[in-house]
Amino acid sequence: MKKFMELWAFEWNRAKRFYGFLIILVAGLQAYAVFHEYRFWKGGYERMLRAGSENTLEGYLNNNGYISFDAVTNNSFFGFSIVTAIFCLLFYAVAIWYQDWTGKDRFSFRLLSLPGSRFSVYAAKFATIWLMITGLQALQIGLLFVEELIFSGLMPAGVYMDLPLQSVIPTSSPLSLALPGSFSSYLFYYSAGYAALTLGYTFILMHLSVRWRGVILAGVVASVLLVSALLFLRTGVSSFLYAEEKYWAAISIHTILFIAGTRINDHLLKNRISV
Repeated sequence: MKKFMELWAFEWNRAKRFYGFLIILVAGLQAYAVFHEYRFWKGGYERMLRAGSENTLEGYLNNNGYISFDAVTNNSFFGFSIVTAIFCLLFYAVAIWYQDWTGKDRFSFRLLSLPGSRFSVYAAKFATIWLMITGLQALQIGLLFVEELIFSGLMPAGVYMDLPLQSVIPTSSPLSLALPGSFSSYLFYYSAGYAALTLGYTFILMHLSVRWRGVILAGVVASVLLVSALLFLRTGVSSFLYAEEKYWAAISIHTILFIAGTRINDHLLKNRISV
C-alpha cells in the first residue's frame, strides 16, 4: 500500500500541469459560451428595438419566449469543452504509459525495479486517470452552478426562466455522458468506461510486452470481442429479457471485463513486460 500511495502521488505530480491546463481550457470555453449566449440575446433584442416593433420585453417574449440556462448547455462551445476534455483524458490515459517506455534513459526500468509488487505501478496509473475523471466531474457540477448564477444575473429578470440544472442538460449531448441524470445511468456509462479503459491498458501492455506481436494479438482479441457482441445482438437473445434484466446483464458484463482485464494486466506486468 505504501508503494502504491507513493507512486500515485508521483503520477499525480506529473499530471497536475496537464490537468491544470485542461481545467483552465474547459472553464474558459464554458465561460465564453455563457457570454456568447448573452450577447446573442442582447443583439436580437436591440435589433428589435431599432426596427421599431413592440419595443418592450413583453413584446420580445411574445415573439421569442423565455430564455433559460439550457441555451448555454446547448451552445456549441459548451459541448466542445466536454468533447475536448474527453479526448484530452484519452490522450493522457495512453501517454501515462508510453512516457515511461520511450527515450534513451527509460524511466520504466526504475519503476519496475522498485521493491514491492509491480501491480502498484498499474494501480497508480489507473487511479490517477480515475482521479482526473472524478475531479472533472466535480468541477463541472460546480461550474454549472456558477455559470447559471452568472447567466441569470446578466439576463433581465422578466426574460430569464429559472429551471433545475438537471432539466437543462440535453439528453443527447456530451454533458449527459459526463453527468448522467440518474445513478443507474451513471453506473451503466462509467462501468462501461472503466471496463474499456482496463481493456485499453491490456492492449498497451501487450504492445509493451511483445511489441508488434502484441499489437496483432490485441487486434485479434478486440475483433473477437466485437464479433461476439454483434452475434449476441443478432441472435435476438436480448429480446427475451426485460429492460431491467438487460441492464444488470450489461453491468455484469462490464464487471467481468474489468476484473478479467485487471488480472491479465497484473500477469503481463509481473511476468511479460520488459524494460
